[in-house]
Amino acid sequence: MKNNEDHLLRSIEIVKSGFENAQGRITFIDTKVGIAVGLLVVLLPIPLVAVNWLTGLQGEVSKIIFGNCANYTFLSLVIFAGILSGMLCAFVAILRGISCLSPRGPKGYGKIIPFQDEWKPNVLFPIHKPEKAKVFYEHIQKIHAGVDLNFLLCEYDHQLHQLGRILHEKFAQMAKCFFWLNCCLICYGIAIVSGAILGLIIILKQT
Repeated sequence: MKNNEDHLLRSIEIVKSGFENAQGRITFIDTKVGIAVGLLVVLLPIPLVAVNWLTGLQGEVSKIIFGNCANYTFLSLVIFAGILSGMLCAFVAILRGISCLSPRGPKGYGKIIPFQDEWKPNVLFPIHKPEKAKVFYEHIQKIHAGVDLNFLLCEYDHQLHQLGRILHEKFAQMAKCFFWLNCCLICYGIAIVSGAILGLIIILKQT
C-alpha cells in the first residue's frame, strides 16, 4: 500500500511539473506574440505614411521622382508590389496573432453537437456550463470530505489534456503569425532595396 502511494506521489510530482511548465509556455507564447502584434501594428501603416509624404511633394523634386518612376516601370512595379504585399502579410499576421492571444476554454465547452460535448467538471480548471451546474457543484463538494491521490491525479490528467490542446493551438497560430511577419519583412525589404536602386539610378542620371 505504501509503495503504491509512493508511486502515485511521484506521478503527481511529474504531472504537476508538466502543468506548471505548460502554463509557463502559454504565458511565454502570449508575451512573444503580443510583442510581434505590436510590431506589426507599427509596420502596417508605414508605407501609407511614406506614400502620403511622397504625394505631398511639390515642385521640381516631385517632377523628378514621379517622372523617373514612370521611366523605370519595372522597378516602380516591384516597389509597389513589395509595399502592397508587405501590408497584406502584416494584416494576415495580425489576425493570426490575435487568434493566438484569444482565450480558449476547455474542449467541448460551448459545443452542442453530439460527440463534441466532452466537458467534465474539474477543480484545476473551474469552469462549468450553466446547464450542468449541479454536476459541477457535486464534483467540487468531493474536496470537503478530503480527496485521495487518485482524485488529484485525475484532476491533473484532465488539466494536462486541456493545456496540451491549448498549447497546440497557440503554437500553430504563433507559427503562422511569425511566418507572415517574416513575409512582411521580406516584402518591405524588397521594396526598400528596389527604391534604393531607383534612387541611385536617379542620382547617377542627374550627375
